[in-house]
Amino acid sequence: MTLKTLTPKTKIVATIGPASSSKETIKQMVMAGMSVARLNFSHGTYADHARMVTLLRQVSEELDMPITLLQDLQGPKIRVGQLPNGEISLVEGEQLTLVPASIAEPPEQTITIDYPYLAEDVAPGTQILLDDGLLELTVDRVEGNAVICTVLEGGILKSRKGVNLPSVELRLPSMTEKDRQDLDFGLAQGVDWVSLSFVRRAEDVIALKQYLADKGAADTPVIAKIEKPQAIANLEAIVQECNGLMVARGDLGVEMKPETVPLLQKKIIRLCNQKRIPVITATQMLDSMIRNSRPTRAEASDVANAIIDGTDAVMLSGESAVGDFPVKSVEMLAKIATEVERDIEYINHPPNQTNETYALSEALRAIIKTLPLRCIVAFTNSGYTSMIASAERPNIPVVAFTPHQTIYHRLNLIWGVKPVVLDHEVETFEELVEQAELVLRQRNVVQSEDKIVIMGGIPTRHSRGTNFIKIHTIH
Repeated sequence: MTLKTLTPKTKIVATIGPASSSKETIKQMVMAGMSVARLNFSHGTYADHARMVTLLRQVSEELDMPITLLQDLQGPKIRVGQLPNGEISLVEGEQLTLVPASIAEPPEQTITIDYPYLAEDVAPGTQILLDDGLLELTVDRVEGNAVICTVLEGGILKSRKGVNLPSVELRLPSMTEKDRQDLDFGLAQGVDWVSLSFVRRAEDVIALKQYLADKGAADTPVIAKIEKPQAIANLEAIVQECNGLMVARGDLGVEMKPETVPLLQKKIIRLCNQKRIPVITATQMLDSMIRNSRPTRAEASDVANAIIDGTDAVMLSGESAVGDFPVKSVEMLAKIATEVERDIEYINHPPNQTNETYALSEALRAIIKTLPLRCIVAFTNSGYTSMIASAERPNIPVVAFTPHQTIYHRLNLIWGVKPVVLDHEVETFEELVEQAELVLRQRNVVQSEDKIVIMGGIPTRHSRGTNFIKIHTIH
């Protein structure tokens, strides 16, 4: 497998589900451009997820291509309880009574909600949204544990659909007991990244990182999913603590006015670019491809705009998990990304830093603009060097050489980075150059007289020790 087959610099995250659970389908999705497999722990058993991890690692080895495993924790999702016959019809203007699911024997003609503080935290006029905002209630009054509402937007409500309380400061931890158990399982399976749902403040990320440290997995990178108004209010502080962000537009568009989401998306991407951390744009990117073999023009434009804004990755949810066209959905994202990347010049968002690494980053930018380079080679133990190179959004690949399998898979989420795992750790500058030439020639990336840039750190085994940049001509 040559590096040239991995054409899009923007990475593609695909949620794994029933539609993409066979080895052949996974292989086709990787060949089509999937870089990251999202394991959604809101669904599936541990046996299901373990089987998928095994298949994904097998495909990665057989194709000699990295696959990043992203464990997406469910978080404190509030849901409707079980309904008679599995669903009920909500009629606009009629009243509906909600009670906490903790009540042993809820009265008839009530709907249970698995949030124990419901009656305490709402008041007359509070907005309650059901089923991703498709159904809307407003609170009339509270009587003991019962919350009496009027239906503003009606429709069919099914069991276990989600509940959103946009104006309520929820008294729920960002990590639930289920999340802890799921994370223990994920770490044992060797997941590469962990995403935390319903982040509201920096302390949520800090708590997850402390849990990881206590489990001996302090280096596991954390993605904060931005889907609550409180997260927007605390965005700067959250960015300081996490290793990456996800613009989770589904819940964000429910909790906040939909018309505010496009500019928020741009703000979040720009902030991540400035902080040199990866950002994933997610939810409904090609939603119509759950049912159709082609996207709408609006969806294609939506994906393109996220890429132009500087997102590191775009994500498929239902399209690849339960849709009729999982492989075609990946192919379409790859086609859009490749087309857009060909003709745009990314806006650089320089960080407010003055250390040696960022000085090298500035130098790299000047070299890229001045010389006809074939690629950038980043020797890295932690992934840091290649992420610095990626942040410049170069028009050539960033080939990340690492001796560590964990970093090899982890880096496949990062924009423009093509990871290569070395069979041994190189220690001297001369060995770095020799390995770069050898591997790049073997993979048909370079030929004689091509120019490349090599970045890294001497001594080689120091994390975040990037301290040199070299222009090298292939012999």
